[in-house]
Amino acid sequence: MTMKDPKSYDLLSYIVVFLGFYEGVLPFVAKSTDWEPFLSLPRHLSSPAWWIVSGLVIVASFFSLWGIDIAKKRRHPDA
Repeated sequence: MTMKDPKSYDLLSYIVVFLGFYEGVLPFVAKSTDWEPFLSLPRHLSSPAWWIVSGLVIVASFFSLWGIDIAKKRRHPDA
């Protein structure tokens, strides 16, 4: 994937948001409702580990989105 187009940055942002939600936020919702999403990997960990992993995924997603936005503005200031 080349980053010559602002839509490439948008696609990367959408992927990060999806992964951040599915692997970071969704395990908290699933644990509180006793729902077991199959592909949510932190959901399958034991009690203290899934909190840490899900929290780290949320933080990493936030900073990744922040970095992608900065890179997009630097590369395409008019977009």
